[in-house]
Amino acid sequence: MLYASTNTGKSILAFQIGVYIASGMPNTYWAMSAGKQTVLYFDFELSPRQFTKRYSEVENDRYVHLYKFPEFLRRYELGEVDLPEEVSLVDYYIEGIRKEVQQTGAKVVIIDNITWLNHRLEKASDAGGFMQKLNKLKREEELSILLIAHTPKRDATQPITINDLAGSAQLMNFMDSAFAIGCSTQDPQLRYIKQIKVRECEKVYGEDNVIVCMLEKVGNFLQFTFQSYGSERDHLRTYKESDKAQRDADILELYEALKSYREVGKQLGVSHQTVKRVVDRAKTESETSGQTDDDEDPPW
Repeated sequence: MLYASTNTGKSILAFQIGVYIASGMPNTYWAMSAGKQTVLYFDFELSPRQFTKRYSEVENDRYVHLYKFPEFLRRYELGEVDLPEEVSLVDYYIEGIRKEVQQTGAKVVIIDNITWLNHRLEKASDAGGFMQKLNKLKREEELSILLIAHTPKRDATQPITINDLAGSAQLMNFMDSAFAIGCSTQDPQLRYIKQIKVRECEKVYGEDNVIVCMLEKVGNFLQFTFQSYGSERDHLRTYKESDKAQRDADILELYEALKSYREVGKQLGVSHQTVKRVVDRAKTESETSGQTDDDEDPPW
């Protein structure tokens, strides 16, 4: 499982992994033991235009010089679905993946993303049933499957954990391994990659040794380029006296989702009294300014 917040670059990294395996591309920083082989990439996220923009150059507002992808990489886009009666969308796509695996003989599958496939993963029962079907497919076809998943909005002052994954408890029980991408506060394009769970090997890239990368376009290929190794804490947001306005904005945004002073305080590293004070002040200011319509929910 690879998971991260929206616009972090998880699809970019997943596709980069697929390209490297399918091409057998040697790389100083991205060691591979898989060997060159067929990779099936099921893309339920990007439109053809969005995909072309990532892997081409731009001249006179036109996309030119499309990246030459390895012949062993097969990418599938979402098409119109004529769903048979009494067949769920999840079952339909799982069986579609099985068919392509059997026709190509591929053993590596990347699915981007499972949040799109099953919008009800927040429910433990749905998440568990979905993962059981994928694990059944994995066992029967002897596959290695990389799943991409979104995370809900998270607190940028805290390290990434298992709890940041939607439906985390059920999903993680079925995972052999999981890793995540975080955004660095040092640079808008800087990212770090962190191992979250490992079952059969040593955890090398934990919070004290994350992989630091720059998200950038090199020629006609949008990618993660290795920069260094480092500590996760160096890339997390910290609140200084001058950052109170941002802290207060984060408190209000998180309180709107959680509706709990203590839970917001716990996540942001402030007291629940501070959270209550910020929320109460926002309510008072809103009432005083008269900006809240009677027919609308208040902004907090």
